[in-house]
Amino acid sequence: MITLPLAETPMILTPQDFSVMEEAMRGIGASSAGRDRDSHREAVGKAVIRLYTAGVTDPTKLAEAADTMSATRLLDRRG
Repeated sequence: MITLPLAETPMILTPQDFSVMEEAMRGIGASSAGRDRDSHREAVGKAVIRLYTAGVTDPTKLAEAADTMSATRLLDRRG
């Protein structure tokens, strides 16, 4: 049996997975007022995927954590 390193292991997402991530993204929509929407949405999307694949599957918690994570990264880029 061949074992791939974690970074190279293929990830298979189901429609249910996408449904949870989509719900989290909708939960963040209202909180992005006053920010550069495109860069914020992209950063949030990346954070949602990263957090979801790390095991955060509650849409509300996923939205909160991804929003915080992306805001921090956006602030880091501006400095």
